Amino acid sequence: MRKVVGGSGASDGQAQVAIAEMLRRPVPGLRRLTVVSVRGGAGKTTMAALLATELSWYRADRVLAVDADAELGSLPLRLGVQAERSLFDLVERRPRSFEEAAPYLTRAGERLWVLSATRGGRIAEQFTLDAFETALGTVGGHFAAAVVDCGAGILTDLHQGILAGTHGLVLVTPGTVDGALSARGALEWFRNNGRRELLQRTVVATVTHAPQASADLERAEQMLSQWQLPVVHVPYDRHLAVGGAFDAGKLAGDTGTAVGRIAYEVFARSIGAPGVGG
Repeated sequence: MRKVVGGSGASDGQAQVAIAEMLRRPVPGLRRLTVVSVRGGAGKTTMAALLATELSWYRADRVLAVDADAELGSLPLRLGVQAERSLFDLVERRPRSFEEAAPYLTRAGERLWVLSATRGGRIAEQFTLDAFETALGTVGGHFAAAVVDCGAGILTDLHQGILAGTHGLVLVTPGTVDGALSARGALEWFRNNGRRELLQRTVVATVTHAPQASADLERAEQMLSQWQLPVVHVPYDRHLAVGGAFDAGKLAGDTGTAVGRIAYEVFARSIGAPGVGG
């Protein structure tokens, strides 16, 4: 894995083998991987879509991408689908088998499914923690992993409820000093407000949104590295910057490497295995 973490001495092929071995590991039950950001525009939804796609590529069982953004999230759009039914329909029907549940999900790949918070891109109802937990509880037994895309922020009752049940957390922040300060504030809040256990499950993703990386990127990553958590830089990617649905085959090589590292680290933490970053 040294190649994946930016070192030398290992080939790309060896790195891919290490990622594959980790992401294919059996799980004792549904692993909830939550993607959050302190504020909007950090790249959270894109990261959730990339992470769900990466997991579904390697696993032989099903992966669920969950749109938990109460303010009209764009996760289905990023994954190239439009959901005509939402988790509210699922809660209302309470299907007892995957065959009954499938019509309330949207397929985004061979093993990737989407559970949307909206119907046809329109807000359905008020999004609550109870609705989220009921929907995920209804279908969770049919999936190995659920990648949950939260709305921006970490302090609402909804966010705190979702974070309480997560097995792995990706905290997404712009790759700037300002972004690092926001991420540091979130980590300090976890530590000081009864969420210290989240720190052991967290991977920080710093995202560059412009073709020229900020001169502050190195300083930002130094600030975050003091927490002794994996800090992975996701470089600017012209294909992702276009918006809308992305094609994983068109990602730049450095982007793919970063996503692989993030997937490796957060999945390792979700199953209690040591990651490269600690």
